Amino acid sequence: MSSDIKEYMTPKGKKRYKFAIYAGKDKATGRSNFVRKSFNNLDDAEKSYLSIKQAIKSGQYSFKKQKHYKFKDVYNEWCANYANGVKESTLATTKRIIEDHVLPEIGNLYIDRITVVRCQHAVEKWFKQAPKTFTRYIRYANDIFKYAEHLELIKSNPMSKVIRPKPKKNEKDVESLYTKKSSKKFYTRAELERFLEYAKKFKLKAYAYFQILGYCGLRRGEALALQWRDIDFNNKTLTVNKTTSKGLDNRPLIQKPKTESSIRTIALDDDTLQVLREWQREQLIERNEANVVPIGINNSKAIGKLYLFEGYRYHKYPTNFPMSETTASNWNDAIAKKAGLPHINLHGFRHTHASLLFDARIPLKEVQERLGHKNADITEDVYIHLTQQRKQKTASNFGVYMRKA
Repeated sequence: MSSDIKEYMTPKGKKRYKFAIYAGKDKATGRSNFVRKSFNNLDDAEKSYLSIKQAIKSGQYSFKKQKHYKFKDVYNEWCANYANGVKESTLATTKRIIEDHVLPEIGNLYIDRITVVRCQHAVEKWFKQAPKTFTRYIRYANDIFKYAEHLELIKSNPMSKVIRPKPKKNEKDVESLYTKKSSKKFYTRAELERFLEYAKKFKLKAYAYFQILGYCGLRRGEALALQWRDIDFNNKTLTVNKTTSKGLDNRPLIQKPKTESSIRTIALDDDTLQVLREWQREQLIERNEANVVPIGINNSKAIGKLYLFEGYRYHKYPTNFPMSETTASNWNDAIAKKAGLPHINLHGFRHTHASLLFDARIPLKEVQERLGHKNADITEDVYIHLTQQRKQKTASNFGVYMRKA
């Protein structure tokens, strides 16, 4: 046994072996470097001692300590890099998903110590919590592990080796219509008419908004982003060229739709045109009464810049910015309750419109263009989904009828 290896006893009376090897001076600080190790048995101590002595002699021993990063630390670096190539709304959504779902599971773990087993447990938990969206959590976690691998913080990516649970076929919808509040997906023609009847009594602004959703099939953000210059009263058309979204810290944003197919011009029926004319007049009156800079009914240029559905800020009348989606959702809840109708979410009005177009036997291609679907497959899948719902309702109604007979 080398004289540098010392035998000692722990406070609990256990025999251990340790050594300290001088390894020269640190060039930056001038301090002496020592390699200190301790072992449970002599054999391990001697092997390590000889190995380190040889490495020091050959100049291959490094005193640089590898910093251990937690997953959340790597996420912060990855996020700063990711932010350079995406829109603010995309960044905000990504951060929300990771910080709400991924970080609570593995954020506080050291990234070089996260195993495949630990990742598998996280994936199974995500699947139970969100069977329709859990793959997004895996994808973002996977991207962060890849980033760590690129920086040589880890040798391999444990998330790439997990087995993904497979959802049942009937758990997968084309466009999700379910909400936590209700399983109702869209209104019938009679239900939509009743809803709009009560919307008109509730507030003209709300009536105009839901008229556009139900009669034009716009996405909720597309309707909120409409300006009066997007409405052509002479040619009876409406142009969709932007949508609302949320940025960092829920900052409201106006941006282009995700796909080129979403940018479209659709024809308006006479009833919808009349509702919009009435609301435009009412909106100008409201603005003038609220001591906002008056806009005359003939000032088409100024009117054109106004958003149809302006929102309030700091309890004051709008500074020409769309109202929030939360406001529209609250209207929806209140009107459905007053009308005695089942609740559907805002996106359900888009599906109501699709349903009525199919009832009117409008060709699939025209429905696709009106709804702004990227391809006909999406439109066809929506049609199949709506048809299945009708079949289920028919069977249910028949069962009720037979029980009464």
